[in-house]
Amino acid sequence: MSEAKVRIEEKILNDVRQMFDGLTSDVTLHMFTNKNHCLLCNETLDLAEQIANQSERVKLDHCECDIDSEKAQQWQIQRHPAITIEGKGKGMIRFFGIPSGYEFGSLIESIIMAGTDKESDLDSEIVEEIQKIDKPVHLQVFVTPTCPYCPRAVLNAFKFAMLNENITADMIEATEFQDLSMKYMVQGVPKTVINDEWIEEDDDGEILQIPKWSVVGAVPENVLLNKVKEALQ
Repeated sequence: MSEAKVRIEEKILNDVRQMFDGLTSDVTLHMFTNKNHCLLCNETLDLAEQIANQSERVKLDHCECDIDSEKAQQWQIQRHPAITIEGKGKGMIRFFGIPSGYEFGSLIESIIMAGTDKESDLDSEIVEEIQKIDKPVHLQVFVTPTCPYCPRAVLNAFKFAMLNENITADMIEATEFQDLSMKYMVQGVPKTVINDEWIEEDDDGEILQIPKWSVVGAVPENVLLNKVKEALQ
């Protein structure tokens, strides 16, 4: 691309380079954009390119493609822009929307988690319980770039996915995907929706569909785990 629409400060890039020095294996950022209907695809691609340039260990695989393309279906991409992180993790980690503001840190941390050999920093009992999960779990963490508490919720979901191939964890930028925010009744962030189950509630004669399992706020890992276990039961 000729000129970056998103310019990351050189000091920040220097810090990223130093953090990426600890990578011990390759990490691929699978970037999905679509020129026909995408609010911040160019900006997200600019950001991903600058990050990938900070280490030979970080690869960028860009797919300008529709959601019905073979590659998009492989990574279950249903909207743009999207970034998936492929590395040492067992489950799927995805960003829907630009990881800017506080979520820039979530992107960097997820790359480090996927490219290093260090063990999870979750308590061993929590790790053991996550590894026992044998049913599909989908964690959708709704965030905004200005929310200082959102990265903790995002990274907790990502840590769960790193440990179990049955877990998919997504960061969803709530303002970019207002249709999803309305669907899952996101009134505050972070909000983590677990799986896609619904209950019906009567609101003065109007039937509302409400997500059955969710947590609001940057809750501790054990609280999120207990909610996941409830959803699976």
